Amino acid sequence: MANEGVATPGIGDLSAEVSALEQLPPRDSTALVRTVRDRLRLAIALEQIPTGKLNQVQVAKQLGVSRMPIRAAIPELVAEGLLEPLAGGGVAVRELTAPDVRQVYDVRMALETKAVRIVAEQGTDESVRHIQQVVDRHLPVFTSYDTAKLLAADREFHMSILTATDNSHFQRAIVPVWSIVERAMVSVMHIRHVFDSAWHEHAEVARALVERDPDAAEAAMHQHLSRAADKLATSIAESAES
Repeated sequence: MANEGVATPGIGDLSAEVSALEQLPPRDSTALVRTVRDRLRLAIALEQIPTGKLNQVQVAKQLGVSRMPIRAAIPELVAEGLLEPLAGGGVAVRELTAPDVRQVYDVRMALETKAVRIVAEQGTDESVRHIQQVVDRHLPVFTSYDTAKLLAADREFHMSILTATDNSHFQRAIVPVWSIVERAMVSVMHIRHVFDSAWHEHAEVARALVERDPDAAEAAMHQHLSRAADKLATSIAESAES
């Protein structure tokens, strides 16, 4: 029951060992701009592009493209909060702050607690089975994942719930904030227990969906996102002070 035509947000499924800024193959201009946008988003999330002024010439050279697709991709990344215009011209990678994370998680809370309730009440058996299968596939082995795989697995779980609502507006609504989510997650990759607890919380959400218990599903998602927001915001605040 996938919603056709809705782009999955995120930073792609590249291995963290591969640079997000490796040279791109030739392609049509529209697809090229989208790919450049996705690569820039990935590079920012994985901290391959540092906070501060974006060197567009250097990035274009690394990707093997002209500055045109870089310039064309910038407005969307500004809208997502990854980049910000500079008074003297150009753009900079925004510093990620604890308030950014809390605000983004307020949006997630509104969307995803509503989504799990809808899925528990109205989702098809097939879509609920798929959510459980995502948990079953990743829970036993996620501790062996690198950064990109961890992010992709987490994204797969949450997007499978939004897709199961059969309302493509849920997916569209999450796109502008998901880049901040994954950037924040990268900042706590060194704290392994954050992801240990996250996947057990995913399992609780999936269990409530399988049992068709909307109250339990909503409560489990609320607890999961609240804990994540606290851990991420605290980690970023402590990093800023150090």
